[in-house]
Amino acid sequence: MLSRNRFRYLDRTCRNSDSEMTLDASNQRKFYGRDRGRTICWRNIAILLTLWFAEVCYYERIAVKRVIKRCEWDSWEKWPVNATPHRVALFADPQLLDCSSYPNRTWVINEATRVVADNYHRRNWKFIQYWLSPDTNFFLGDLFDGGRYHKDDYWMEEYKRFNNIFPKVPFKRTIMSVPGNHDIGFNVLKDSFRRFTAFFGEASNYMDVGNHTFVLVDTISMSDKENPRILSIPRNFLHEFASGYHPLPKIMLSHIPLWRDPKKLPCGPGRESAKPFPIERGKDYQTVIDGYITPEVLSKVQPEAIFCGDDHDYCHITQKYEVNGVTRTAEEYSVKSCAMNMGIKYPAIQLISLWNPDAIGSNSGKETFQTAVCYLPDANKALCMYILSFIASTFWLAFNQFFPSTFRKYLAIGMRSTNEWNVTPLSLPLSTRKNIMKTKHGVEDKLNTKMKGFLVSYGIFVVSVMFIFMYFFKTI
Repeated sequence: MLSRNRFRYLDRTCRNSDSEMTLDASNQRKFYGRDRGRTICWRNIAILLTLWFAEVCYYERIAVKRVIKRCEWDSWEKWPVNATPHRVALFADPQLLDCSSYPNRTWVINEATRVVADNYHRRNWKFIQYWLSPDTNFFLGDLFDGGRYHKDDYWMEEYKRFNNIFPKVPFKRTIMSVPGNHDIGFNVLKDSFRRFTAFFGEASNYMDVGNHTFVLVDTISMSDKENPRILSIPRNFLHEFASGYHPLPKIMLSHIPLWRDPKKLPCGPGRESAKPFPIERGKDYQTVIDGYITPEVLSKVQPEAIFCGDDHDYCHITQKYEVNGVTRTAEEYSVKSCAMNMGIKYPAIQLISLWNPDAIGSNSGKETFQTAVCYLPDANKALCMYILSFIASTFWLAFNQFFPSTFRKYLAIGMRSTNEWNVTPLSLPLSTRKNIMKTKHGVEDKLNTKMKGFLVSYGIFVVSVMFIFMYFFKTI
């Protein structure tokens, strides 16, 4: 009985072996481990994600640090060796994007643009504060894009968002009270003006910084002829300031540039646009304040230098004005926008170095301030590289999925799947091999199977890349 049972067992085992021998090629590869991981290209996904992490780290951290450090104060300051200057950074026209910025775009594109633009601001702000560490920061208006029209609830959300992007640094002064036409309108909206000044401070004010007097002038309200109460605020401020005693060199800050004749006062080098400075007027904007206001402002403030925003591009001219029959000059600088989407290729901030150890005015004839443009990282270059890398990654995964043999031959020489076993299949009869070959081609030529594997692999890759960006955006 034992012998019979043993032979029955051996016979059953042999029959099972014969049935396994007649399995098609696809099942044989599964039996020997050759199809493990073929539907999802884990190894290729891991290689691509490693390259993506390195690329995003370079453009979001390494390149930003390298660009910002080019602006180090010691590289352009020309003070005596023992000088301890007070350092100021000017930020013009951040114009945070909102739901009204691009009304013709879909919600998805608007949201993606907003996330990228916010990250650009937040990242640059923190790198500037860490590597350049200015003692004082000034914003030159247009903090929001559609702030003048926002309802209170939405405006408060934008206000919180702004402070999250540009958090104030402990033990440093940050002034954001200069309003822009996107904040209060050029024909000033009363409610928008009151709301802006309630949260950011008086629009016209002055303060002593680094043995200099910074004078903030709301030239937008001075240009409003329809609201006498709004107009009276900056005019009364200028009258009181002119009647006071201010011995320190004065630097004026404003949003709208002063009047000039572009033909007589060209902007000079440093401006991206080859066109002259525009003199235009439209709904809720004006590129310069009126000509009759400019002499009044200059004669009452008597600045050594003027820094304005609004134009988004750089411009440097010399303004002339008279005080008690004496002609004086003031250097006026239009500060470039610090935003990546304001129509300029190279966003920038303006740096000012102040050193006035004698604490006296400009009549001493000594240079008390120096300034330089600090260019920010090129956002378009990073975006182009991300797009090209995404296209290359898509091609890599598709080529590997639909043409695996060619891929292994030309692109993956020397690479073997870690899941593949080096097992030689048993030799089969010739007739069985013919059936296997037919089954093999019938299975592998099914496009839907390859397409399914590609879509699964591609979906995992795309989601993983999004998590990489989220990591760098959230950890800055």
